[in-house]
Amino acid sequence: MNPNIAANQQRLFLAFVAELRPHLRRDSSLPRRIKDIFARNRAIGSRDRKLYRELVYTYLRFLPWIDGLLDTDAPLAAKITAWLAPELKPTSAYRAAHAGDWPTVPATLAEKAALLSTLTPLASSLTPHALLPAWFLEHCPAAFESPHLDALNSRANIWVRIQANDRNLVLDEFRAQGWVIEQPADFPDALCLPPNADVAGSDAYRRGFVEIQDLGSQLVLAHAPRVSGRWLDACAGAGGKTLQLARMLGANGHVDATDIRPEILDELDDRAKRARLDNITIVQKPAADYDGVLVDAPCSGSGTWRRQPHLKWYVQPETIAAFQQTQLEILAANAPRVKAGGRLIYATCSMSHHENQDTVAAFLKSHPNFIAEKPAENHGGSFDNLGTLLLPGTRNTDGFYVALLRKEAQ
Repeated sequence: MNPNIAANQQRLFLAFVAELRPHLRRDSSLPRRIKDIFARNRAIGSRDRKLYRELVYTYLRFLPWIDGLLDTDAPLAAKITAWLAPELKPTSAYRAAHAGDWPTVPATLAEKAALLSTLTPLASSLTPHALLPAWFLEHCPAAFESPHLDALNSRANIWVRIQANDRNLVLDEFRAQGWVIEQPADFPDALCLPPNADVAGSDAYRRGFVEIQDLGSQLVLAHAPRVSGRWLDACAGAGGKTLQLARMLGANGHVDATDIRPEILDELDDRAKRARLDNITIVQKPAADYDGVLVDAPCSGSGTWRRQPHLKWYVQPETIAAFQQTQLEILAANAPRVKAGGRLIYATCSMSHHENQDTVAAFLKSHPNFIAEKPAENHGGSFDNLGTLLLPGTRNTDGFYVALLRKEAQ
């Protein structure tokens, strides 16, 4: 790479980081801010935007290892960021220009920290545990241990769920792209793709043959096999689980979908049409007597920190306490909508026990006509007698929690 180009790219990266730093712990929508910053710099093309995006997200992921240097040795901070950035086509030349004289990046966080401590004056701050907020240790001790800590601080793969009758329509196109494809033996319709795979630009996606959905998200409903009848997705959002539930129910079942954000349901409507699913109805006022209600509750999102590293520094204990109150309110509002013998499924993409088993325990205490069921399969998660927690390092997924709550007859 031309040295002048390399120097200019480093300068721009440091300028972007300087603009973001005041907002790190105050802006839950930091990705939107990042996108806006890039959009204002019209001189950078799409490939450069990909480079800067990878660099900025690497900085956010490894913030405690980098941030302290920005005010004292910004070039070294930029070099560490380049070294830690994932080896992808947009980053390859930049990494070689700025960190090519350093050894190959080791696989584990412990090895990265040990090697960096010999290359930089940062030995005291280079601990793997520093890459998660210290207060979170009480919420989920396992997140601070390998392999979960490594997974939480790595670039996430893209998972898709096949929803075509002929799987080869998807597989043939993706293989032609040169993408390395991994398929879990127990979930053949789930595909793991490289982090930079442009699935949304594929013909399979445009034709509704695949949906982008993390395997952890897919496993939420896999804990409740043999679903049937009429269901409500009470927090449908853009509808990833709604579409999966509709396919599980088939032609003889139906899903009503609702959300407190009606504007986001437009995307669900588009996705349902693209997937040719006609057993989904978007409703504003759900009915009663559903065979099942899915509450994929709003939460802190700690299970998604590998994809949204900014949330590690934004979320605080009081944030989680506020979400827990909201979760209990949503569960209480939807409990009467489940018919006797029906099932209430509670799910979060959180790893905090306050949002998971504590929320379920509090709900069951105030609703004694519901009981927690043990799933027939835990799919790699751990059952705590109330629900199942799936951690990121087990199956290379986001972190999820799911509880199956059966309503008994009065």
